[in-house]
Amino acid sequence: MRVMPRGYSHDVRGDGTTVVKRYQGPLAGQRAATEHATLLRLAGGAVPVPRVLDSGPGVLVTEHLPGVHGQALIENGLAEPVLRSCGAALRRIPPPLIHGDYGPNNTLYDPETYAVTAVLDWEFAHDGDQVEDLAWAEWIVRRHHPSSVHALDALFDGYGERPPWAARQEFMLAKCRQMLALPRLHESGRDRWRRNIEITAGWTD
Repeated sequence: MRVMPRGYSHDVRGDGTTVVKRYQGPLAGQRAATEHATLLRLAGGAVPVPRVLDSGPGVLVTEHLPGVHGQALIENGLAEPVLRSCGAALRRIPPPLIHGDYGPNNTLYDPETYAVTAVLDWEFAHDGDQVEDLAWAEWIVRRHHPSSVHALDALFDGYGERPPWAARQEFMLAKCRQMLALPRLHESGRDRWRRNIEITAGWTD
């Protein structure tokens, strides 16, 4: 199996048919269990998610779903169609379920139609207000794709609503504080999230 691109803090490998994800970092076992349970909860529904094939302590094996990573498409100048589909797909997640790390970082897209083909990485899933996921998708763009901030209108168009800035910013800050509070986070990680909080607090709509 080859290492999958954009695995970030996990060891994610695939062979084109299956994907094996070994969770690493703080609360790895808990996050693995959360993702497993959420994928079972969503199986066969309106949200495209991979089918669970096997699991073990801190390990999840799923089917491989086709598609191009959203951030790769944004980097190729396709922010508007990607973010429009990203917003529309969020509407299909049944309330009160929250993904917890939603955005182009965790979605795959058809390279021709830009429809969402998979929503991945449900390890932070929980029940709550869907604006949290919308705000975090916006945060991903603002923080990691600043040259594409102009395309955020497409995200809200796809979602069908643009919640007030104060609410969106507070959800962004709350998520950053949550990441800062993760147990056993190394000091460089804490410094990174402190900086993220500072930057996020300085943004305006």
